[in-house]
Amino acid sequence: MSIAKNIETVISTFQKGRSLSEQELGLDELISKLNQFEPRYRSVAFEGASMGVALQNSMETWKTYAKTSEKHSTQVHIGLGWAIAERELDLTSTLSQIEPELQVKVLDGYGYWHGLFRRRLTIRTQSIPENITTEYQSGFDQGVGRAVWYISKGEIAKVQNIINHFAEDRRANLWQGIGVASTYVGGCSDELIAELKSASGEYKSKLKKGIESAEASMQKASR
Repeated sequence: MSIAKNIETVISTFQKGRSLSEQELGLDELISKLNQFEPRYRSVAFEGASMGVALQNSMETWKTYAKTSEKHSTQVHIGLGWAIAERELDLTSTLSQIEPELQVKVLDGYGYWHGLFRRRLTIRTQSIPENITTEYQSGFDQGVGRAVWYISKGEIAKVQNIINHFAEDRRANLWQGIGVASTYVGGCSDELIAELKSASGEYKSKLKKGIESAEASMQKASR
């Protein structure tokens, strides 16, 4: 399947997961339905549902959902980041309730949302929201990098052109996001991956780190 087609599947699966979370289902029934999704994209359904649960319920309910969806913890926390951005919730207050090692995933989701839905500010003018402190920026930029991959639909020249408009001190984390997104979306031939590594230049190690991070999350979800 092509990158563009895979992206369509990811978006559709996310929306279906969110839609399920908006039905009057108990958490056990919700998770049972999410587990019926194709394994390759199941975590994406959990991500969409995570956003929906966070938007409609208290943090305590979301935490219960997260605990029962531990295999998909990366995507579940990314989904929380979507919800924080969409509802304009207090980022710092919400992050304080999340384990430190998973806060970066929430920030990734927050950055991804801004990259997609605040594209002019986030990507065209490279603006950073006021609530993104220096401490938060690496996770935020990784999410923006993921958004760049989706917007570019895997066209490396477009990816490179967009990233090169950002300040140099932001590019490493953007490339890490490219590594994460390209792996999750899939559809990359060996030749395309080689081109991607070449295009990343001095940031190749960050691209590789993103690829490895995505692979680890996918392996965890498949157990």
